[in-house]
Amino acid sequence: MPAHSQPASWRELPPGQACLSNTCRMGDSTCECFFTIEHRLTMMRESDRLLLRPKSGKIHDYRNENAFIVDEDVLTLDGVGSRLVISINRQYPGPEIKAYEGQTMILHVHNMMHTDTTSIHFHGIHQKNSAWSDGVAFLTQCPILPGQYFTYRFQLSQHGTYLYHSHIGDQRSMGLYGPFIVYPNTKSEDWLEHTVILQDWNHDDDPETLYQKMLYGTFNLETATAINPSLSIDNTAFSRFVFHSGIINGRGRFYNKSTHNEAPLTVYNVERYQEYRFRVISAATLFPFRVFVENHRNLTVVAADGFDIIPVEVESFIIQPGERFDFILQANQNPKNYLLVAETLETKQSLAQSTSSYHAAEAIIRYTGTSVNDDNPPKAQETNCALERCKVLNCPFRYYPSSTYRDCVQLHSMSLSDPSLNINVLGGGDIEEKFFNFAFPGDTDTPGSVNGRQFIHPSSPILSQYAVSSLTPCNDALCNQDSICSCTYIEEIEKDKIYQFIISNIGVGRGWSHPIHLHGHSFYLLKIGFGNYRSDASFESETTDLKCSGTKQFCNSMSWADPTWTGNSVEGINLNNPILKDTVIVPSGGYVVIRFKADNPGPWFFHCHIDLHNTNGMGMVIDEARSFYTSRIPKGFPRCGNFAFDGTFKTGGPGGNSGSGGNSGSGGNSGSGGSGGNSGSGGSGGSSSSGGSGSGRASGKASGKKDLTFHKAINMFVDESYGDRSTDWFVDGTSSYST
Repeated sequence: MPAHSQPASWRELPPGQACLSNTCRMGDSTCECFFTIEHRLTMMRESDRLLLRPKSGKIHDYRNENAFIVDEDVLTLDGVGSRLVISINRQYPGPEIKAYEGQTMILHVHNMMHTDTTSIHFHGIHQKNSAWSDGVAFLTQCPILPGQYFTYRFQLSQHGTYLYHSHIGDQRSMGLYGPFIVYPNTKSEDWLEHTVILQDWNHDDDPETLYQKMLYGTFNLETATAINPSLSIDNTAFSRFVFHSGIINGRGRFYNKSTHNEAPLTVYNVERYQEYRFRVISAATLFPFRVFVENHRNLTVVAADGFDIIPVEVESFIIQPGERFDFILQANQNPKNYLLVAETLETKQSLAQSTSSYHAAEAIIRYTGTSVNDDNPPKAQETNCALERCKVLNCPFRYYPSSTYRDCVQLHSMSLSDPSLNINVLGGGDIEEKFFNFAFPGDTDTPGSVNGRQFIHPSSPILSQYAVSSLTPCNDALCNQDSICSCTYIEEIEKDKIYQFIISNIGVGRGWSHPIHLHGHSFYLLKIGFGNYRSDASFESETTDLKCSGTKQFCNSMSWADPTWTGNSVEGINLNNPILKDTVIVPSGGYVVIRFKADNPGPWFFHCHIDLHNTNGMGMVIDEARSFYTSRIPKGFPRCGNFAFDGTFKTGGPGGNSGSGGNSGSGGNSGSGGSGGNSGSGGSGGSSSSGGSGSGRASGKASGKKDLTFHKAINMFVDESYGDRSTDWFVDGTSSYST
């Protein structure tokens, strides 16, 4: 097989299919899938370099509005083109992966982007005994360089609704995400269900530009005026992010000041009198959405973050970035088209500067027998809550204004459908508490931080290459109660101990509600503590349950205001069958109390799931039982890190670790046909960051190196020697690990 060529099984996949046909079914031992990641443009038909425009829920040649085009390969987004996006197997979002609990998940990733590295994180999957597959660049792996392949492999010991997404920078906002559904191994594939994956969309700027604008200001260039952040229902401000459209499964439409642009929407077909499970996933960059279905006022929510809960009937629910909710829809209305709607929580008054008049994502619920030509329905009618008050699940504030006739139902009052999952965690015993404030303290409104520490990623992965030299240490003299610092913030926890985290959003750096995600675990949601609100439901002041240290109210260090509140004695916590979550909403001026058992060693990222906040440093590492996970690193696992040339060379022959080629030279992992690689004098190609092909990559045995062996199980190569940099890497699934 020539260097960098696609494996045979990859080439044999039918168009549009991501997984091998003899895997991922009930009874199969594996689910094996393949991702090719590359850049594309929206609203372009690439085969003839044709710009497209929307009309009547369809797309047409920009030169002739009656020349409609049916081409599933076109990425429409909100119908405004052309913007650069990241696709997976040419799709936006990426393909939906459906697997079964108990299977071995194998995902092969090929990075075909020319300039960007990448990684894939499986959001909500615990990765027990496989922390190296968690997909966080510089924590659990080196990033996948352009041109490289990388294989993730792990056991599916959970079932539920999850997602996968990039964990480098803001690539999720560019489309590098997709649904990941794991079924119980006792259920068949013929469920009546649909998957909904949401995103907020800006069709002008790429995420890196949007991040810079969050830091330094967003302006209307035509009028030379600043664009102020929009406000939530409770009158707290969102971060600076210009919302143009909402997207459902890669489709939406843009509303200008008078109408929408008639772009095509995602369609969900239903049959009258049937029940459907809708799996709703938020891959949003920033905004929360309130989800409802037109003319269907009773949605039965049955699961949250992959765990079944005792069903609760609501008119709508609020979902934030990283969260997932499953609901049952009773298709009991007259056959026609209805809209599934996900509205942001922004007030209309605060949208005066916006170029778009309606901030919502929409999709069509189409009953059997409805005209298929009706692809351009009008804006949905709101539920009349004045006739019967509406219940809204998962409010990030205490209550709605009375004029809306909506009542909040909070998640901490919900219960799991299987109480046995609470065993050995909610009782008495030794419980250690830790306090973490996710906020923007300091003299300006950035950076984001946890306990006043802006997170700086290490230069090499903590999991496989832990070294103090790769970290930016948190200096106690700089990181104190009244100052902020930038460092690699790591909190160590012990194996098998029970921890109670108090996660707050308070102090002078208090922001809007933060969706906080913990890798490696699901946790019990014991309490949501809110601040104080006025009679009109607007925010007034933060909670008095917590006491901050210091003189500047940065709240980099805190404790309970009542010293008797510890462990099970915290007032108002729910110890009677609370739900499990992996992403929790910390309200502005408030806090949440969560609890979990440290039974999964690994360096787990703990961060805000708003892309802009995470990129700005609102995260940290929960380093769980390091001595237990360092022995679970697969052989041949890629290495990376800083390099500074000191003028010396290693000694050795032409096949040893010498010569000018080195790990980072122009040579790659070449075989006998090339002199580069980890050794050699600078061969002509290889597995470098540019993705070039080595002159002898797979042709034989490099001097001083082990053979590159071919593993029939996945039809891929794996370098058996540990310590290579900048090479393709494919795990072979054996139990051999480096120690």
